[in-house]
Amino acid sequence: MTPIPSSAKVWLVTGCASGLGREVVLAALAHGDCVIATARNPERLADLKQKGARTLALDVTASQDELHAVMASALDMYGTIDVLVNNAAYLLEGAIEECR
Repeated sequence: MTPIPSSAKVWLVTGCASGLGREVVLAALAHGDCVIATARNPERLADLKQKGARTLALDVTASQDELHAVMASALDMYGTIDVLVNNAAYLLEGAIEECR
């Protein structure tokens, strides 16, 4: 488990490969907080990792068991999560009556 500076918060941010998720990670790191950044393809998080973020692969369409395993890995990193930014999404295409 990685020690946390006393004034730092631990953030778990989903959907960090681009856009808002990536910007939230950068802002939290700039503030001196600890960040666990996730994306379907963690290779796309290499630059965030170089800046101090911890990274995990996370596909929000995965099974409950897989999601629980990712959360357990995240908790093992720092022992806590203070802030969750659930930014990841997926698209269901079609008429509303057809989407389930």
